[in-house]
Amino acid sequence: MQETKKTNIVKNLFFVFISLVLVLVVVFSLNDIGEIYNALKGVNLLYVFVGMGLLLLYMITTNLSLHFITTGLGIKLHMIDSMAIGSSEYFFNAITPFSSGGQPFQAYFYMKKGVSGDNTMAILMSNFIIYQVVMTTMSTIGLILYYDRVRVVLDNYFFFILIGYIMNLSIMVLLVLISTIPQFEKLLNLVLRGLGKIKFLKKTMEKAEKKTVAFVTNFQISMGLLFKRKRVLIGASLLRIAGLILLNSIPYVIFLALGVNLSPSDLVFVIAMTLFASTFMLWIPTPGATGGTEWAFTVIFSSLITGATAVLVTSMLIWRFVTYYFGMLVGFASYIVVRKRGI
Repeated sequence: MQETKKTNIVKNLFFVFISLVLVLVVVFSLNDIGEIYNALKGVNLLYVFVGMGLLLLYMITTNLSLHFITTGLGIKLHMIDSMAIGSSEYFFNAITPFSSGGQPFQAYFYMKKGVSGDNTMAILMSNFIIYQVVMTTMSTIGLILYYDRVRVVLDNYFFFILIGYIMNLSIMVLLVLISTIPQFEKLLNLVLRGLGKIKFLKKTMEKAEKKTVAFVTNFQISMGLLFKRKRVLIGASLLRIAGLILLNSIPYVIFLALGVNLSPSDLVFVIAMTLFASTFMLWIPTPGATGGTEWAFTVIFSSLITGATAVLVTSMLIWRFVTYYFGMLVGFASYIVVRKRGI
């Protein structure tokens, strides 16, 4: 079993490497390598390190949010274990399509620490719901504030951003419905029974129907406990808000590192636009949405950095290094800590 997991990790890392090479080939083929190199030579490394520090603070706040939820649900887990399990998400999400690998591995680690399956599901789903609600809310506010500016910049590409937004909004609404409506499993069962009338789907839908009732019931019980602990819910949400502000402030610091003249008021715009670039492209089925995220970043910020393509592309490369590859490295280190602690 362990050998299989190690093999899968190596395969996924290889896929990440190939994706990086392809992105670099495309970037350098469409831009002047000499100009990018000159822009890199002028980078103020102090700002880059500040950006890396912001990423670490983001990880700390999100891991504290996860630990807050864990203890709030009455589950005793050492903070070191909780923080390490939380940070491992950044490694496994980075190496899997649709950033989908984090939660399954976290579930495995939690259960290895003696947390029951129901409680593990409650922790991870509560954490995901809070993240989804906070992220979608902040993105919506950003879209309202800068709709005209985004619409003009993206022009014919706005449809792609809209797809990501609708997907994130749909996931949030579905999770909230499952969490709050007591009879929601009946609606799901009606849908499954309807699909079960199709002959080749009958057996699959019958199995799914049996699992749905237990899943939704246990999920609503766990979420009910969380909603009753309003301090936990509010505290975890505030930590998530702080974390997303920190994470999405990183491009602002990177722009400063490249000598871009920005005002403090531009910070809000940068935070809002980075949410678009990093979250609305998650529907792209590559590790870390590689390709789509880089494209969205350069297109969106072309309105902020005009007439300096090399600076824009260089800022994108540094931003991805800090938020994706450095984050992956920290996540891998956390995975090693988890393994060393016997999980």
